[in-house]
Amino acid sequence: MRALIVDDDYVSRSKLKALLAPYADCDAAPDGPIALQLFQKAHQEHCPYDLITMDIDMPGMNGQQTLQEIRRWEAEHKAYNSKKAKVLMVTVRDDPEDIVLSFRESCEWYLIKPVNAEKLRNALQRLELIPGKPQEPTGVEASFGG
Repeated sequence: MRALIVDDDYVSRSKLKALLAPYADCDAAPDGPIALQLFQKAHQEHCPYDLITMDIDMPGMNGQQTLQEIRRWEAEHKAYNSKKAKVLMVTVRDDPEDIVLSFRESCEWYLIKPVNAEKLRNALQRLELIPGKPQEPTGVEASFGG
């Protein structure tokens, strides 16, 4: 599996990279524009990302705007079906408006920081990116349709 971690905070990027290391080859971006460049480059090289973790609070282009641009690019390039990246919002925001907006922009799962290995593994199982039986979500962990 290939993953792209998008977060403006170096510590958060490093922690997610360490947590994802057993499951994925990870790249990281500190903001939305760089994430879009890496995302498009991965498609051009025929190695698209299976998973994108996205923080919401980033300067310039926030995570929801970045997700919107990713979904627009996928649709324009007919990558939406077989090569559609699964997006996991990883954020401190637990406001219902942010959660609903993220799902409207087509994220598949939403986790509130801090994230630990168990919460991340459960999300990956729910997204069917790794094998295993996921536990029931707790708190504001949520999936569109699940």
